[in-house]
Amino acid sequence: MENSNRKLGWIKRVWRWWRSPSRLALGTLLLIGFIGGVIFWGGFNTGMEKANTEEFCISCHEMRNTVYEEYMETVHYNNRSGVRA
Repeated sequence: MENSNRKLGWIKRVWRWWRSPSRLALGTLLLIGFIGGVIFWGGFNTGMEKANTEEFCISCHEMRNTVYEEYMETVHYNNRSGVRA
């Protein structure tokens, strides 16, 4: 019984904290959210750029030792325009 009361107390504290008015102005909260979003977007974009390279793709032993050799002989690797798919 005491354990369930402790859980309910924790939930009530979180709910009270969530529902309490902010001490910061709305503009400050928006600015913090915007800056956080830019940082997240920059990190995500950097990660996607790193993962979108051929070196990253063939760094996996399963790709390098089997499929990559076959891929180098296909039209997706060798074409007139030089663009690889």
